[in-house]
Amino acid sequence: MLRTKVDRLAELAEKKPITVADAASQLGAPSELIEFVARALEMEGVFQLAYPPVGSPLITLIKKLPYPDERTPKESDDRYSFSVQGIPVTIYVYRDSERRPFYHAIYPNPGPYTNLFLETLKPDIAKDVPLESSYFLTPERMQAYLPVISEKVKQKLSVYFAEHLDAIAGFVFISMYGMGEIELLMGDDSLEEVGINTSRLPISVYHRKYGWMKTNLTIADEDSIANIASQIARRVGQQITIADPVMDAFLTTGDRATATLYPASTRGNTITIRKFAREPWTSAKFISGHTYSSDMAALLWQAMHYEMNIIATGGTASGKTSMLNTLMQLVPPYQRVVTIEETRELALPDHIWNWIPLLVRAGGPSEEVEKVKITMADLLRTSLRMRPDRIVLGEVRSPDEASVLFDAMHTGHSVSTTFHADTANQLLQRMLEPPFSIHSIEAEAIHLVVVQHRDRRRNIRRTSEISEIIPGMEGTLTTNRLFIWRPRTDTFELINKPRRYVEDINVYTGMTEREINEDLAERKSILEWMVRQNYLDISQVGEVSRAYYNTLDVLLDAVAKDGKMQGVPEYPVHKDLFAAVSAPAPQPLAPPQPPSKPIQQQIARPVQPARSQASIPSIPSIRFESLNELKRATLFRKAEGKGKAKKPAGRTGKDSRKGRRK
Repeated sequence: MLRTKVDRLAELAEKKPITVADAASQLGAPSELIEFVARALEMEGVFQLAYPPVGSPLITLIKKLPYPDERTPKESDDRYSFSVQGIPVTIYVYRDSERRPFYHAIYPNPGPYTNLFLETLKPDIAKDVPLESSYFLTPERMQAYLPVISEKVKQKLSVYFAEHLDAIAGFVFISMYGMGEIELLMGDDSLEEVGINTSRLPISVYHRKYGWMKTNLTIADEDSIANIASQIARRVGQQITIADPVMDAFLTTGDRATATLYPASTRGNTITIRKFAREPWTSAKFISGHTYSSDMAALLWQAMHYEMNIIATGGTASGKTSMLNTLMQLVPPYQRVVTIEETRELALPDHIWNWIPLLVRAGGPSEEVEKVKITMADLLRTSLRMRPDRIVLGEVRSPDEASVLFDAMHTGHSVSTTFHADTANQLLQRMLEPPFSIHSIEAEAIHLVVVQHRDRRRNIRRTSEISEIIPGMEGTLTTNRLFIWRPRTDTFELINKPRRYVEDINVYTGMTEREINEDLAERKSILEWMVRQNYLDISQVGEVSRAYYNTLDVLLDAVAKDGKMQGVPEYPVHKDLFAAVSAPAPQPLAPPQPPSKPIQQQIARPVQPARSQASIPSIPSIRFESLNELKRATLFRKAEGKGKAKKPAGRTGKDSRKGRRK
């Protein structure tokens, strides 16, 4: 628990009434601070301040607040720690009464009196640190804005707190500008999904290792869930109401959020957040993680290079978008790429500079909102006028989108997308039959189908199949399975040689089958070299890909020597547009350190905000000598609203304790 001088002041007053001067002496804090805290909690009905004719004001505790129960699991199957906005979090995973893995999060909460005092400060913090909607127009502005807001909040609180400042500022930040306790779950990189089914049930999470688990965290009520959903919607220019109770949006971190309100969800309001990897998946990571083999990666790299049309298929959360991400990282840097998505999920390396990301805009129940609706089909038609070399769709769901997609393929554009199908044959059946009803002559434009599979029993993801589409007689289409995954042995096997694939490359490049195989072997050696050199980050893979297309001799020389290549960053350089503001790098849990300076020195020098290009007005530093004058009007207005205002008797004029000048 984060016990501050506010909690210790209440503990002193609980024993017996105490004067402001005595409390200041025992707590080592200025008298003005003690009096200000007591006045703030007096308005909440916790303290009573009495001003005697002579001497220091007397503080009496009239309402005792309960301390929360902090129990740590005695035994656990797994334990790890991380930090979110300065808040240390420890996760315990153990078997519950149902013998299922249970997710137990332990983190220090502010003491009850500290928490109540923070609630009285939030209106002033919101006034001095406004949340301007203009900063949420682009991911870049989001990334620059929120860290500055966090520093401003910390600066404001440094006037009142010296101990546990980072953690207390983090709690205020996530409660005012984030999603509360949900932000703590968002900081766990081991989680893929965070689900809120209703306020009557605990929050559930999907863990990479343990699957779905219950947690020890809950949401207070249905209104709180609706407020979080509305907050997410407003930041991306959407709305969710009873009239329009379904929302699909993305967070400032790039994670996808889906929310439903009653009556669309009959048991209560829901929010489901799909967390995407903070470090984007790459082909080298897929190989090292045994998602697919280096032979399969080499084939897909060659297909992307020579502008084959590729569709990644699979079930929900099987890794289709991650596969699409790895493919796009190997695109030549001299090509123009247009991506079209419903929520921003694709991340391309820096060497692909000629990139235009487009997002659809959902409509609504009103005619005015419906008029500004922008569908994926609309953006597809628009992208054809941008002279793209490649068009990438996040996912094809409707017949209209599929029709425009195949039109783009037949107009000479290389197209990649994702689709829901468990096999290549199932993909063809869904495309050729209603409701899509794509003609077989158009569907033969698909060259390769990559099938992703999630094994729920072992909680692993694998590329289960790579197939090519073979046109047959009289407009028929068949599939030729090239690679398959053997689940019993967890191995990948080449079962058929490519036919149409080799013919198409031969027609458009003049390469013979032998040259194609030699090219595949060369790419395979580069990929395996990347894994040996631990070039797994998107910045490193992007640099290797750039070198392949621009300075191939330098790259092959490094591969032949099996050493590092000059120009590839030794340490990952992350420039993700959706950097996790609320999820710093995991850190070991450590007890808060005591302040290195006396509280008076800490007050005299408030924490300075980090430099940023975001133009947020600075907050002037505040001296305790002027706190009463600055806050008196606000406190009395609040008291009058509750009908509790009481004027102190017996002291007026400039010698009065309330009116005197410091």
